[in-house]
Amino acid sequence: MRFLKSALPFAASALSILSVLVAARSQEPSAIQHISTLEHAVINTPSHEVDHLTDFDVTFELPDKRQTIKLELEPNHDILADDAYVQYLDVEGNIHREEPIQRHEHKVFKGRSLLRRDNGLWKPVGWARIYVQRDGSQPLFEGVFSVDNDNHHVELKSTYLQKKRVEDASIPDRKDEYMVVYRDSDMIRQVRNELKRSLISSSSCQAEKLGFNSDPQHPIFRSELQDMDSGMSSYGSMSLNSLFGLSKRQSDIGGVSGNAGGVNLAQTIGSTSGCPKTKQVALVGIAADCSFRASFDNDDAAKQWIINVVNSASDVYEKSFNISIGLRNLTMTDKTCPETAPASTQWNMPCDQSNITQRLNLFSQWRGQQSDGNAYWTLMSNCPTGSEVGLAWLGQLCNAEVTGDGSNSVSGTNVVVRVSGGGWQVFAHESGHTFGAVHDCDSMTCAQNLEASSQCCPYTTGTCDANGKYIMNPSTGADITAFSPCTIGNICSALGRNSVKSSCLSDNRNVVTYTGSQCGNGIVEAGEDCDCGGESSCGNNTCCDAKTCKFKNGAVCDDANDSCCSKCQFSAAGTVCRASLGECDLQETCTGNSSTCPADSFKKDGEQCGNISGLTCASGQCTSRDYQCRAVMGSLIHDNNTYACPQFDSSCELICTSPSLGSCFSINQNFLDGTPCGSGGYCQNGRCDGSNIGSWIEEHKNIVIGVACGVGGLLVLSILWCMINRCRRPRTVVKLPPMRPWPGPMPPPPPQMGQWAGPNRGYQGLRAEPPPPYPGPYQPATRYA
Repeated sequence: MRFLKSALPFAASALSILSVLVAARSQEPSAIQHISTLEHAVINTPSHEVDHLTDFDVTFELPDKRQTIKLELEPNHDILADDAYVQYLDVEGNIHREEPIQRHEHKVFKGRSLLRRDNGLWKPVGWARIYVQRDGSQPLFEGVFSVDNDNHHVELKSTYLQKKRVEDASIPDRKDEYMVVYRDSDMIRQVRNELKRSLISSSSCQAEKLGFNSDPQHPIFRSELQDMDSGMSSYGSMSLNSLFGLSKRQSDIGGVSGNAGGVNLAQTIGSTSGCPKTKQVALVGIAADCSFRASFDNDDAAKQWIINVVNSASDVYEKSFNISIGLRNLTMTDKTCPETAPASTQWNMPCDQSNITQRLNLFSQWRGQQSDGNAYWTLMSNCPTGSEVGLAWLGQLCNAEVTGDGSNSVSGTNVVVRVSGGGWQVFAHESGHTFGAVHDCDSMTCAQNLEASSQCCPYTTGTCDANGKYIMNPSTGADITAFSPCTIGNICSALGRNSVKSSCLSDNRNVVTYTGSQCGNGIVEAGEDCDCGGESSCGNNTCCDAKTCKFKNGAVCDDANDSCCSKCQFSAAGTVCRASLGECDLQETCTGNSSTCPADSFKKDGEQCGNISGLTCASGQCTSRDYQCRAVMGSLIHDNNTYACPQFDSSCELICTSPSLGSCFSINQNFLDGTPCGSGGYCQNGRCDGSNIGSWIEEHKNIVIGVACGVGGLLVLSILWCMINRCRRPRTVVKLPPMRPWPGPMPPPPPQMGQWAGPNRGYQGLRAEPPPPYPGPYQPATRYA
């Protein structure tokens, strides 16, 4: 009774949490309430012309705001790789033509924004990312700049009209091309009524429509679904999906699983531990489907829009995680959608033939066939599903393989729908999920106390609601210019714990980018000794010449870029460049003849570690199935006696219990890669690989020997019993009947039957049906929007 009394308020709270199950997908940006024209733009060079290598200023006026803005710009070479190329596909999905992307054709710039004061002086007020479409006396450009943390989106008239919705503000009807600008604060924040659902309607959550999740015979959900059907859902039989309001798209509660960060997200707020100390590059591939291509006048316009989006989003990644996003591959389809999706590109189809979930699955299958080392792939589309404009698999960075359970295909992919306003923010948001980030907390999730179970990222340790200020807010809104401190801790801790892979990230040396080698982009490319990011970024760098990207003053390395560099010389042999994070994480030291720290290395998965029986190494962590359950679920229910359910030892999904619970509960997280599972297998991205019956017998010799001896003994006793009964039976004389006379020669025997080969090739003419497939233990990776 005492347990029931304590459980009732907990269960009541859990029921209220269920109302937010549908909060997972990225929502369409709010309506644009006000828009201005950008006037009197001047490129401040002698000829008013620029090329892709020019450093320059551009000034312009915002008449409605009575403001004069200056952007100080320099080339941004980060986003285009040396070997970058674009493939153009025909309607049937065949490669129509293929060509390299020429850096000199794309005038992509980064810098800062300044506001002119009344006294004529310029005040720095933010950052800028710009793509120049036309230079000269009447320049045209697109991009984004910020003024006191309020993003200003610059678009051409034609671009704005292509995506203008009925509720968006109108612009002047002029024949010539011109620029318009709108701010995040010009967007009306919508009340998301679709999130206000009752417990009864929560079963309609999209995650439950996935085959694996909705299987009524799933060992975890069976009792829950049956009880809910009868209206008698009970605390003892509910999965933690319901108990904590979790779903497959929003269930990452921050444990040591293979897809997210620390156990308690509040404990890692603002921490950059785990993120690279020196700059690294995430090279990505982007594919554009027919609906996306059809929303532009030509291929070049579509290509420029994509580059502009990556250019804008890369800025916040570099500032937050010391990781730039570079575009390596671009796949463009024909603007005419095929009547039937081609076998080679099944994700390329008209909008009415699939929803965003199906596109993500099909695109993931396609991504698994690409032989590249990209960090992830993004599908650009113009096909929203209702108000949903983005979807991603959580924490699948560097995952090029495809795993799944038959209804879902999981890989390092996401889908981004072109929207009116905030296009780069949607790309940054979905990429954040790929890096392992959950949503920031908002007023609704805070009302449900979801920050306590790390289902959302709180603002601070004492304040839950992030007030829609950051990139990982469930929908775009005003003042979104950066990742929240909580998201920074979320992603960095995930990278540091190897919960999210980082092996595909390129060191900032000899990087091949879409743009080709360019001095001043901050990326050390072929032919360069160093690159500190241009004169404005290099400061007092004593190792690297900002103008030539060559070493100076006898330097052999750059302290700002190289882990094994001290005062422009190689660090001494034995200098620790990457400290050990635990018994299973090996320490790396400098060699004395290289500026690069050796690759991160760990003890072999499965090797025993620690002072407690059962602990083994897994992805550089000393852990066990019980320990991971205790770390994740124990922190939620405040029970240190939590352990993994032994009957599900072949599963790589966290399924845990404790004496106080009495039942097994699914937590919708995966065990850390390298965790033992089944019979000699190890978990890999939620799947048990390498398990076999031979290993099971080897691991359970005592059981096998005991069972064999028992069965053998019973067999011997049975034989002896039969012999005794035979000996005790009274003898009887059987009289044989008299032999019949020989009837003469016999006719030849009929043809020999052999194996019957009737029309159905089955015994007695019946076709033998195969048994139904057994549902494997694989749990698909948590999917986010």
